[in-house]
Amino acid sequence: MDETNTYEMLNDPEMKEIFESFITETKEILEKLDVDLIELEKDSQNKDLLNQIFRAFHTIKGTSGFLSLEKLQTLTHRCEDILNKLRKGEVLLNDDIMDIILKAFDSIKELMVVIETNKNEDYDVQFIIETLDKLLEVIENDDEIKKVMKEVGEQEQIANTSEIKTTGDKNEGVKSAQTSRAKPSKLVDNSIRVDVERLDELLNIVSELVLGRNRLSQINMDVANEYEATDLARGLAETTRQIDLMTTELQLAVMKTRMIKIGKVFNKFPRLVRDLSREVGKEIALEINGEETELDKTLIEEIHDPLVHLIRNSVDHGIESAEERKKVNKDAKGKIILSAEHEGNNIIIRIEDDGKGIDTEKIKKSAIKKGLITKDKAEELSENEVYNLIFLPGFSTAEKVSNVSGRGVGMDVVKTNVMKLRGIINIESEVGKGTKIIIKLPLTLAIIQGLLVQVAGNTIVLPLSTVVEVVRISKKKIHSVNGRKVINLRDKVLPLLNIHKEMFGINTNGKNSEWSYIVVLGIAEKRFGIVVDKLIGQKEVVIKSLGNYLGKVQGVAGSTIMGDGTVVIIADIAELLNKIAEEN
Repeated sequence: MDETNTYEMLNDPEMKEIFESFITETKEILEKLDVDLIELEKDSQNKDLLNQIFRAFHTIKGTSGFLSLEKLQTLTHRCEDILNKLRKGEVLLNDDIMDIILKAFDSIKELMVVIETNKNEDYDVQFIIETLDKLLEVIENDDEIKKVMKEVGEQEQIANTSEIKTTGDKNEGVKSAQTSRAKPSKLVDNSIRVDVERLDELLNIVSELVLGRNRLSQINMDVANEYEATDLARGLAETTRQIDLMTTELQLAVMKTRMIKIGKVFNKFPRLVRDLSREVGKEIALEINGEETELDKTLIEEIHDPLVHLIRNSVDHGIESAEERKKVNKDAKGKIILSAEHEGNNIIIRIEDDGKGIDTEKIKKSAIKKGLITKDKAEELSENEVYNLIFLPGFSTAEKVSNVSGRGVGMDVVKTNVMKLRGIINIESEVGKGTKIIIKLPLTLAIIQGLLVQVAGNTIVLPLSTVVEVVRISKKKIHSVNGRKVINLRDKVLPLLNIHKEMFGINTNGKNSEWSYIVVLGIAEKRFGIVVDKLIGQKEVVIKSLGNYLGKVQGVAGSTIMGDGTVVIIADIAELLNKIAEEN
């Protein structure tokens, strides 16, 4: 049976179950191989690891043969033959042999996508099989191996050129060519032991339970005030505490079923760094910390592409060449550290390199040259504001375009995706020492911690993940610049937003008081403040859509129901921030 006709297999219930088990097990094996192959290149004498990798290919070969998946069986068999020579000590592993093994591994992953999605497509593996056959013939001759590698490189160049020419949109063709080697294909994993849709349904039910819990807590307070010290009040209070505790535990349990270790994403990057560093001729080591950190499945899927862009930039722009590093008394081998950790209800991801750092003057000159800002505006920018120019669409400091970066596509995509996930991104850098990029994301997007504030008599929820700080200032310190209200906060100009006007179209000057509360909000790298009359407090809220009747309302992310049954609006901070950016 050919890989393109797997639908025939799925007609048989028993074979369908076997096939689905094969897909799950093979994907787990491939994820492990992604890490093990790179580890083997660093420690080629590790016999245990070599045997482990050999057994992994052998397992895939055996099960694919049972299911008559001929292309996959042949491909894994050739890899097994090469690994067998290595583990018997007939040849020693070198960079060229590993390059070919990794290219074959990429083809296996591509072929698995075709098999899993059950598309009637013909995925051609003939070239890579022929390459493996040639390698087996000349594996003891380094010069002949290099000739095989040269043929592979020429074939890839032809394929990339063809891909760019046949793509309708020029930029999309460029992006495709850029990422084809680093990320063969992105297939969203559709299950975590149970169907994801069932988990979504369960989460929706828990969300409704949270609303009911909040309502019960409000009734309990009302009864306690009116019937204090009675059996009714005590009984209701005890029941409310139990419901509160069980709801919280159930909520956490449901959230954990959707949680995936971020190592699922992180473990793809050793291979990426290995390939890119060879492409640009640099020595770079990747250190990964916190891969056990868990976050929601949806976030796992969305954070992959931003991290790819950031790692690519660290390799190409951040880390210097070995010669440059030696001149400034650095180790010839650069280092990138990728880490993750929990911080309250957020996850913090850091991408840090020990490269040359960010030259603010170079950034300003590049931005002026590309017409992104004026020379006068550039002189007014703070250091952080200069760093943030990196996120403008079309910005690049690359002196020449390469396959790795320099086309002005990338960092604006990072910003867009982080904003979509209601996250914050910061850049810290020191010239000559390196750069650190910090991404702060909420653990989940369904149930959030919110800061309740009051503006002109209306209660509004601000997602706590976007709240940077709250300050109390005199109204005399609120100034107007070019028609926009601003304050000077620690020597930085912070624009203010009339949230009531933006969300409801109502002008209000707020309470007639000498003092005002300013809630400082942040999305991605941007900051702004809103003036509020009153801080009500922090509360866990469930985001509900406004429904088809109201549809999408500008500045509104959704709504939630409070304990007393009132509906409260949740502000869409990203959209409000974009409005400020457009006006400026």
